[in-house]
Amino acid sequence: MVKTTFLKFVAFLILWGHLAGAGAATLTWSGGGADTLASNPDNWAGNVSPRNGDDVIFDGLSSKNCLWDLDIVVSSFGIYAGYAGTVVLDANLVIKEPIIWTGGGTDTRASNPENWADGIVPESGDNILMSGTEDCLWDLDITPASFRLNSGFTGTVALGTAFEIAGSLSVEGGFFDLHDKELSVEGDVFIDPGGVLYATSSRITVSGDWTNRGTVAEGTSTVILSGTDETVRGNTTFYNFVKKTTFADTLYFEAGSTQTVVNNLLFAGAENKLLSFRSTVEGQQWYLDAGGSRFISFSSIKDLSSTHPVPLDAADSQDGGNNTNINFGGDQCACKGNMGILVQAFSGAWRQPC
Repeated sequence: MVKTTFLKFVAFLILWGHLAGAGAATLTWSGGGADTLASNPDNWAGNVSPRNGDDVIFDGLSSKNCLWDLDIVVSSFGIYAGYAGTVVLDANLVIKEPIIWTGGGTDTRASNPENWADGIVPESGDNILMSGTEDCLWDLDITPASFRLNSGFTGTVALGTAFEIAGSLSVEGGFFDLHDKELSVEGDVFIDPGGVLYATSSRITVSGDWTNRGTVAEGTSTVILSGTDETVRGNTTFYNFVKKTTFADTLYFEAGSTQTVVNNLLFAGAENKLLSFRSTVEGQQWYLDAGGSRFISFSSIKDLSSTHPVPLDAADSQDGGNNTNINFGGDQCACKGNMGILVQAFSGAWRQPC
């Protein structure tokens, strides 16, 4: 852990020119939380913690100390003279100005330098900011640190190839059309009120949290949560929704939120290594409306209300309490119909045939 009492001076000299941020979200430290962690949303104005590509500010709003525990790549990091506290780094902090889409070329291709500010085509490891009104056909085979559709962006980004993002995906404005291409996000996914995600028939793998405050058109897509201790926030309609693990893990759902699964639902842990489902507020239920095929096994479930008329069966699972319309008991070999196909498709050798 490095105490950064000198960070104020360094940040001001190096980063003052980037604090406007070219359209990325600006997060200001408020210190309103019960702890000093940068990862706690309550410590930031607007109750949103910084993401990859954000501009971060410490100023006179609060002089509470901060323990920086976010391993992210930010666009800028500024500490102004009005801040009297101390920032202590307890995680990797990388500062990298974003590459900005302008759409000034004669076509819509991401590979065209004329479509980017200063003629710089993004490379792997860059923060990418989609800004303005022009559409983009994404034809670059790179892995950016973050990918962000600015809240002021009104165009459409359509994938022309499979896309992997090393950090977070933020759809704050405009339209992100996956165009039936595979999407892998190693960080968090945010769909903000002004953003629209067209999932089409894509396979979407997310290693971080899933937050939807905007619009998700599910199409016939499959969303796979592949990380650990992930959280699902907001209300989302999924076509296929998958979370499975071979070790003990917990998946959190925002209290009061509703997740709707149109086609296939697969929630599965392993024997003696349960996958736990919990509300973000203990004792307050979250809601699940799964109207298609459902396969749930080796799970520990608490604070869940299944709203579909047909009760939810949870094989080889534990009742953690405060659940509604869920049948516990039986074993996973009771599965019928096309769920066997779904399990085989997403689980490989994880499950022995019944």
